[in-house]
Amino acid sequence: MKRFLLIFLAFLGLIGIAYFILSNISRYPIDKTDAVLPPSSQKSQREHYAFGYQPRLTYTETRAACDAQYPNKRAMWGDLHIHTALSADAFPDGTRTFPDDVYRFAKGEVIDVPTPAGQPQRSRQLARPLDFAAVTDHAETFGEGYICRTPGAFPGYDSKACQTFRDGGDAGVRVFMTQNAKLEPARRESVCGEDLKDCLAADKIVWDKTIDWAQEAYDRSPQCSFTSFVGYEYTRAPNGMHMHRNTIFRNADVPERPATHQSHPLLHQLLPSFEQECRLGLENCDVISIPHNSNISGGNAFNPKEMKGFSMETQMAMRKYRNAYDRLMEITQHKGTSECVNEVSDILGDTDELCDVEALRAIGRKERVFDLNTYAVKFGTANSPECSDEHFDDTHNLYKGFCLSSRDFARGALLEGMAQEQSQGANPFEFGFIGSSDTHISVAGHVSEDNWGGHIAYETDLEGRLGTPQLGRFNRIVSNPGGLAGVYALENSRDAIFQSMKRREAFATSGPRIEPRFFVGHFDGNICGRSDWLDMAYAEGTPMGSSLPAQNTPFQILAQATADPLSQPLTQLQIIKGWIGDDGHKNTKVIDLQKTDGSDSLCRVFTDMDYNPTHPTYYYVRAVEPKRQRWSAAQCGALDEDKRPENCTNDQPEMIQEMAWSSPIWLTPGLMTKLPFDIEGHDHP
Repeated sequence: MKRFLLIFLAFLGLIGIAYFILSNISRYPIDKTDAVLPPSSQKSQREHYAFGYQPRLTYTETRAACDAQYPNKRAMWGDLHIHTALSADAFPDGTRTFPDDVYRFAKGEVIDVPTPAGQPQRSRQLARPLDFAAVTDHAETFGEGYICRTPGAFPGYDSKACQTFRDGGDAGVRVFMTQNAKLEPARRESVCGEDLKDCLAADKIVWDKTIDWAQEAYDRSPQCSFTSFVGYEYTRAPNGMHMHRNTIFRNADVPERPATHQSHPLLHQLLPSFEQECRLGLENCDVISIPHNSNISGGNAFNPKEMKGFSMETQMAMRKYRNAYDRLMEITQHKGTSECVNEVSDILGDTDELCDVEALRAIGRKERVFDLNTYAVKFGTANSPECSDEHFDDTHNLYKGFCLSSRDFARGALLEGMAQEQSQGANPFEFGFIGSSDTHISVAGHVSEDNWGGHIAYETDLEGRLGTPQLGRFNRIVSNPGGLAGVYALENSRDAIFQSMKRREAFATSGPRIEPRFFVGHFDGNICGRSDWLDMAYAEGTPMGSSLPAQNTPFQILAQATADPLSQPLTQLQIIKGWIGDDGHKNTKVIDLQKTDGSDSLCRVFTDMDYNPTHPTYYYVRAVEPKRQRWSAAQCGALDEDKRPENCTNDQPEMIQEMAWSSPIWLTPGLMTKLPFDIEGHDHP
């Protein structure tokens, strides 16, 4: 008996050793001999600015001229992150709305939303329509979703996987979406057919219909009341770490197929494909790629080592690709805000309490982690450690263990980008900001705190919204209504809005329609009191999103913000400054320009006496409302005490602050000013 026990224990030991070895061997090592040439399209060249210069508006499609023109650009409101029943993580949960429903909703119409069994049908409507929108369904599962939803179209409809998909719930979502958690995703032959030919055919059907829906929704009349963009989501999420991107095209001149995590599993494959198939391959095609949910990327959304081991030429090319295509990042949405995080060791600066508003992650918070990309699946928990070299895996250039980095957030990524430009000659993380919703029930822009009805089917009743969270899919009570994308554009047309987005004259809000304005230039100290202040701002400065040479003579920062008339007055106007010091340290500082008890408009001219032209520097503006009840507290408080769900007692903060963020302006040592000959014009083709 004793001998048998020893043999059994030895056997268990061998299994343990084997599991340890297999769970630490990657199944998908990266081929680092791949060579990437730098972008060569004129559309990918870096723009250079000087005070008072604005690029000319150019047109890529024929349409009626807009009656309404805004020489100083009007704030236009949109949502660039919207899911419908075409997404394989929406249909199984009960979403039955499609892109045409999204566009109707965005224009102000009523649509139905998923309703828990036994309850009356629920519907939603926007109080204020949007100016623009893009449906961004998960392209990786276009084909599987179509096959499983459409009886008789393809043999895979009768597969076990499709039956699980139609049965719905968590299993229905995971049957296809877990493909995206692998470094090299594989599609199911039982659904897709031999050589995946059925899924490829179905992919094309869905993509063509997505384009048609966007085309039908676009107002080409002189009223220019609504703009729809062709788009989709690229869904890369190894081990649940979000490296997702929303792909937004300038017009309907788009590639024959979307580039997905299956066709282009790595970033150095994806971005060059946009160059070859869009900017170079099609005369009028242009596209931007918007990273989102970097807050839950585990150090990988803006990873400085993502190209480690590749040739120096390929690394430089990829820094240029990121600069050319990652023109914006989504700083806020319903899975949290990605502006900044406190308590990181690689940035010098004071604690910023507003970093904690709707923060999904914090250093030291326990979270579940797993690894699907080894020969044996690993499960465990992490104490959200700060990312370090010990978390980095050279095999496939990813940080592991769901660590937390300053670069998971906009402020830290912008600093890392400037540091790379200083040492490597190109800035890969030079992006502006937008917000969006990431709704999975098609309610684009439905971001009101008081009457928010959820963005996932299981959140459409209060009890569902208050449920215990599991980071990633079931965020429940830690979710928030999400934000809006703001763009300053000359008119409400695809070309005008896209050109402003690509130029980064864009901003984000956490929900209210706050309008932040931000310029750097030479301004009269009394400009805020002048009726023509905006004319002067454009004439004497450059707006948000501009990349300027370092300034050796004094300049001023003009910050202005207008409150949302249907929300609260503004109480704070701030400048966020980031810079790289002489010692190479990253620094950040919050500068309070104005603090009030409440104002409909704030404006201030500021001269940074500490600015050093030898230090790479960025600035952006943040406008803040006073504290108000978070949705969870407000919605619970609106009910009689005896009718409140049990989870109305929870550990979420009762109060939050709504805010808006302008895109940054960069001042870069060594950057040359090189202006093209064209001055801003406005001519239709």
